[in-house]
Amino acid sequence: MPSREMSVLRRRPLVRLLKTQFSCALSRSYHSYDHRPYNPYTLSQEKILSSALQYVQEFGFVKQSLVQGCRDAGYLDTTHAVFQDGLFDLVKFHLYRERTKLAALKPQIDEEEGKSIGKRVRRYCIERLKGNELIISKWTEAVAIMALPSNVPLALEELAKLSDEIWFLVDDKSADFDWYTKRASLAAVYSSTELYMTQDNSPSFEKTWEFLDRRLADVRNTGSTVSSLASWTTFTGFASINLLKSQLSRG
Repeated sequence: MPSREMSVLRRRPLVRLLKTQFSCALSRSYHSYDHRPYNPYTLSQEKILSSALQYVQEFGFVKQSLVQGCRDAGYLDTTHAVFQDGLFDLVKFHLYRERTKLAALKPQIDEEEGKSIGKRVRRYCIERLKGNELIISKWTEAVAIMALPSNVPLALEELAKLSDEIWFLVDDKSADFDWYTKRASLAAVYSSTELYMTQDNSPSFEKTWEFLDRRLADVRNTGSTVSSLASWTTFTGFASINLLKSQLSRG
């Protein structure tokens, strides 16, 4: 059997699993128009994690960043132990913080991009991706952490929340099956673009924005969704293995 067909067959179980996990994530991430966004962090947690993120550019998504965050926030070095998910808590906080920043941009984006839903969706994707610029050289570490089996469900849930937030901000009122399709498609586009960005050395990430435009066009023309999410999961698996190897080589 041709290798291409074998590849498709091997991917099918992953696609089925991903469909199930992402559907569950979407069901948990429904954006209410009647309630204020929930903040899952205490003031002390926000203080520590915000301080820790300032060290990610230098140290990466590693324990040292959390320790430095505790020191800067006025706590003992060992305070990082209160975060039960360890480094994943640092990754989740970055995802949460950058996602929740998007709402403040709505007046500006509505004015600059007009009524076009497509233009506004693209703009929100770009603004969110820009939130990774300062730590983009360390982002594969975050991807590897998210790819750990115990972390994948919450990583997909956060991705679903981001997709839902963007559709909410462009005033999407879908209430049928199209609601799920739109969010899954956008999540696939965003996740693949985020991965592309980690390898982009072009000025001001011009190639990344071009890649984003192509992926958005793919969705409009073919409705591709699951294959992109499958690629994200495959990439994260390889990233976690490579990160583990590099850590072992350093002793």
